[in-house]
Amino acid sequence: MDNTPVLSKENKDLEVLQFTLQRQDDQSKVMQEVITAVIEVRDEMVEMRDETKKQFELMKDENKITRRQSGKLKSVVGKQAAKLTNALFGKKVSNELFSKKAGHLTRGIYTKLGIRYDVSSYLDIRSIDFGKAKDFVESLELSDFETYQLRITDKQAETALKHGDDISFLLEEFK
Repeated sequence: MDNTPVLSKENKDLEVLQFTLQRQDDQSKVMQEVITAVIEVRDEMVEMRDETKKQFELMKDENKITRRQSGKLKSVVGKQAAKLTNALFGKKVSNELFSKKAGHLTRGIYTKLGIRYDVSSYLDIRSIDFGKAKDFVESLELSDFETYQLRITDKQAETALKHGDDISFLLEEFK
């Protein structure tokens, strides 16, 4: 005969309830640990994201124009210098005089780019500023230049004399 005490139905129900609550408590502790770990990982990911954004912004600031962009910018500068030279003379002049004045204005454009973007060479313009730099060059007008940048140099005057180009109106205007 078994001497094990027989539990009453109420005691069995209470023990089952106690066991269930203990399991729920254990599960709750594990879930809290998982949530804590997820929060820590999330915080690390947010920190990594913020650091990555900072590094990306630094890279954008440090990347200079590419060779292709520099070629395009150089082409825009040349075209704008020619356009400004035509506007300055207002009539056909010899190729030599035109080339000398266009070269003079080209240097002036590069000077303006350097001042605008705080660089010593147009090659140091940031890649993200390429479009703005191109637009800046294309927007330049004769009125944006200083008198010394528009004046006729002694060499240009000699060239004009040599080819019979009448530039007397410019010699008077930019003294």
